[in-house]
Amino acid sequence: MRDQRTSTTRRAARFSRLPVTVALGVSALLAVAGPPAAAKGPADLPNLQAALDALKSTATRDAVCRFLTAPVPNGSTGAAVTIPAKTDPCEGVPAFTIKDPVALNEIAPAFVTGTAQPTLADALKLAYAVAGVTTSGGRTATVMLAPTGTTGWHLAAVREGDTDATFAGKADLTATVFSEPQIRGFYQLKLTTVEPLNDAARQGLNGQASVSLADYQKLVKARYADKQPGSEYDTKGFSSGLGTGRPPSSPSTTPLIIGGSGTALALAGGAVVLRRRKRAQSG
Repeated sequence: MRDQRTSTTRRAARFSRLPVTVALGVSALLAVAGPPAAAKGPADLPNLQAALDALKSTATRDAVCRFLTAPVPNGSTGAAVTIPAKTDPCEGVPAFTIKDPVALNEIAPAFVTGTAQPTLADALKLAYAVAGVTTSGGRTATVMLAPTGTTGWHLAAVREGDTDATFAGKADLTATVFSEPQIRGFYQLKLTTVEPLNDAARQGLNGQASVSLADYQKLVKARYADKQPGSEYDTKGFSSGLGTGRPPSSPSTTPLIIGGSGTALALAGGAVVLRRRKRAQSG
């Protein structure tokens, strides 16, 4: 009888330790696997704080104000018009808010030329951090920040409308959003399937609802492989290389401010200079 009680006691002790053992095992597994993946968002930007600081800077505020007040020429002349700078660029400008930045990906040059493999890692590159702007009157714009080295961001451009920021913000755990800037097409990449997000992208896929990433590479190679920086197409002034009509990607004290219809506004010495770029004849 005593042996039976002893055996029962030992079994009870073993079972009482089981939850502790299981709990320790689960903890060990979590330590190896790491925490669950977080949803994509602004934090995916390298050095998010630097991007936020750039957006909150006086330079960005003044650039947005100049953009909202400067008249954009609608004609096709190449003449430059200089607008004297105000002491306070934001004087008389409607109140506006700048949203948090999100990542804007673009097709990578090596992917376009066909030297890179049709994979997510090789097909796309982080081009800008973009933030939507909304005024109290309902007008929208987009602030574009370009990378400074590997850790920083600087003001590159202000663009009419919030298309870039709106589409870039659609990225999630299942889809990576990217743009084909030459046609202002926006796509989402799900594993190895490319799907259009706007009309320009649908035209870029020849009306197809989706294509494989490999087939998409063939399409952009046919469109742009001979229009890379340094090509005859580029040197004759028909484009600025792969990124036709894009803002500069290196730090500058004179950020380019892009309006509609190919019009560019550059800040020079505190004044606003309006120019009109040559329009690309292809791509």
